[in-house]
Amino acid sequence: MAAAHLASVVSLFDQLKKCYDAGETKADEAIAMLAKLKIAMLSFTSLVSGQSGGHTKPRTLCESAASADACDVCACARYVQPHAMAAAPSPVDRVLVHEELLVAREILEHGALLSIRQMDIPAFERYVAQLKVYYSDASILTPSQRQFPILGLNLLRLLAQNRIAEFHTELELIPTELQHANIYIKYPAQLEQHIMEGSYHKVLYFMDMLVDTVREEIAECSEKAYTSIAASELQSMLMLTSGEALAEFVEQRGWRLDGKTVAFSKAEEEQPTQKLPSAQLIQETLSYAKELERIV
Repeated sequence: MAAAHLASVVSLFDQLKKCYDAGETKADEAIAMLAKLKIAMLSFTSLVSGQSGGHTKPRTLCESAASADACDVCACARYVQPHAMAAAPSPVDRVLVHEELLVAREILEHGALLSIRQMDIPAFERYVAQLKVYYSDASILTPSQRQFPILGLNLLRLLAQNRIAEFHTELELIPTELQHANIYIKYPAQLEQHIMEGSYHKVLYFMDMLVDTVREEIAECSEKAYTSIAASELQSMLMLTSGEALAEFVEQRGWRLDGKTVAFSKAEEEQPTQKLPSAQLIQETLSYAKELERIV
């Protein structure tokens, strides 16, 4: 029964990822599917009820919600924690628990990234609060490649909101070596240092340099993924302020601007051997850059 439920959740999650990769065109569908997945996650066997004031909270905390939107997994997170294998589960149970935790973590990560894309900062904060359990307490899980991008975005959020004390609290939870080596953690740490020193010119220079770097990465990803794209969409993705700026950028890259369409010359010279998750890569990079811009 539990395995069948997990399979149905994975199937719905696969649909969510397709909508997520499609970008803004299917944002509403992605949000609706995410709401359904949050409710479905409450039935995972790897989640158990916690204690509060000596009373066990019911597993069905959100099952009485009138709609999917009424379910707030963050509220449940105060009572629901990853499974602590106290009763020596069978090997089959261990595999199921592991798979459920991996799926739950990935769903929450997509929720966090989707909330950033929708500029829903309170929702992002709730997702990060839930993910911390999976990042710190669920030691049986393999590390997630999204962990530090999300934690880095969370540091930027705290910095942008001038919540400096919380910024330092969160930073101290990250190993010191990663604070200096991991690109997603190093940038927020350096920005905070410059701001505290009053070196605002360094912040502005740093921001301009970083935006240029992100713009180049988006350009490279775009020309490998598409043969052409609407000029207005490309201008938005590249964070360019005018059509003239776009025309100049197109000329520098050796692309071709035909009316309202930009054609990528490199796409004609070299076709990719396999399909890249272009929309996801571009949107996640763009979301990171936009969050950085909020600081200044």
